[in-house]
Amino acid sequence: MSSNANIELRAIDQKNIALKFPRILTKEIEKYIREKRFFSKVVSIREQDLPSSASISEIAQAGRDIEADVVLESKILEFDGKIDYGFRTSLREYMVVELVLYETNTGLRLWHGRESVNLERYVPINSWSDEMVEDKYIVIAEKEILPGILAVLLPKMYEDMAGYKPPTTDKLVAAAADFVADVDRVPRFVTEVKNNAFAVVIGIEAYRDLPLAEYTVRDAKIMKEYLVRVMGFPPENIVTLLNERATKGDIEGYIGTWLKNNVERNSIVFVYYAGHGAPNHVTGEAFIIPFDCNPTFLEASAIPLKKLYQMLAELQAKDILVVMDSCFSGAGGRSVMAKGGRPIAVSIENPFLATKNIIVLSAAKGTEISSSYPEKRHGLFTYFLLKGLQGEADFNGDTTVSLGELYNYITPNVKKIARESNREQTPLLMPDLEMIGNRTSLPICRVSK
Repeated sequence: MSSNANIELRAIDQKNIALKFPRILTKEIEKYIREKRFFSKVVSIREQDLPSSASISEIAQAGRDIEADVVLESKILEFDGKIDYGFRTSLREYMVVELVLYETNTGLRLWHGRESVNLERYVPINSWSDEMVEDKYIVIAEKEILPGILAVLLPKMYEDMAGYKPPTTDKLVAAAADFVADVDRVPRFVTEVKNNAFAVVIGIEAYRDLPLAEYTVRDAKIMKEYLVRVMGFPPENIVTLLNERATKGDIEGYIGTWLKNNVERNSIVFVYYAGHGAPNHVTGEAFIIPFDCNPTFLEASAIPLKKLYQMLAELQAKDILVVMDSCFSGAGGRSVMAKGGRPIAVSIENPFLATKNIIVLSAAKGTEISSSYPEKRHGLFTYFLLKGLQGEADFNGDTTVSLGELYNYITPNVKKIARESNREQTPLLMPDLEMIGNRTSLPICRVSK
């Protein structure tokens, strides 16, 4: 056998080994941080206290629950263990560790670092049992690999965060886990299901590389319930794309292909998007931001609004309504901008909206931002959209909420609440009421009085 042959002669249970590492990693982090006294208090959040595949918002909430300013999340991204039978038997161990620091008040990612180690240790394992070999991997990780990785990552974190001061907690509106807003109590008004109605509902809160878009997943989940219970959409005709399921490929696939393969000439189509938008600061073009977008490369990784409109214009549907709780100026709220960019006025209109049966109801216009409504744990625009669908927008009392009534209900309420927080936010209907004409009477839902 050659001296560099890399053969797994034993059935080493790598998964079983790797399961031991998070506990060791947490222990080493606590030890290191306490010695440096960088934080005033260090408390571990046990993995079993978090939901499986916890989102950023859930991690931040767990930090708030224990009154922490920041949460340091540790991840072992890769582990690979091999036995090398050569001139001398050795164990090879490769590991990648990532640390991510979140601010609990905002859910923003403050810092992250990643480090890898590839280590080889000569050991006389020929007479060892598999359990002894696995234990040796754990000892090497505990005594050498993890301390070595943390000795690189943690000082770097301290250096980068030296001037950080957490925001005051009096600015935090933290709701209890069982908080239910009035619009979360979804009525059941539907007496007839619209079998030819189709919807794509998108909510992205925890982006791969971007700040949190607050309450967007909650918005999308409740919006789906209204589509079924209030607007009469069959559940099987609704696609819901949340967080990591809302990649560029997912969104374009379901809107450009799934809808095209299912809708007919008498179909109703509803598209809802809650998440970040962004402008190209050179051209002024507006983009919606998928989960996997890098805002530095908008053209390659985001979806231009004009492409969204074009895909919808190709559908043979009777009515298409697009609802966007997002903004595109780059000025904050539910909008982002590539590093070095500046907020600008962005037009989100398109020629397709004047010639096709597409109507867009958007949360904000121009340089405005689409803001959240923390007291209700929803986007401000989406909250009043849902409130209107509950029947508040039925101004003439005919038990039907029309498109015109819905827009005329949402707009003054959103503007009023935004101004109370010293912001301007004006919902936008495209084409405008004059161009839409008698389509303002388009029934959105029936309600009970």
